Amino acid sequence: MRRSLARLGWFVGIWAGSVAALGVVSLVLRAWIS
Repeated sequence: MRRSLARLGWFVGIWAGSVAALGVVSLVLRAWIS
């Protein structure tokens, strides 16, 4: 149980990080294009 919970936390952290990175990249691209 604890091991699966840690694995789930890893997945959530990686997913949140990738989503945040995508948002920052899209904002930078939008500001750079306009």
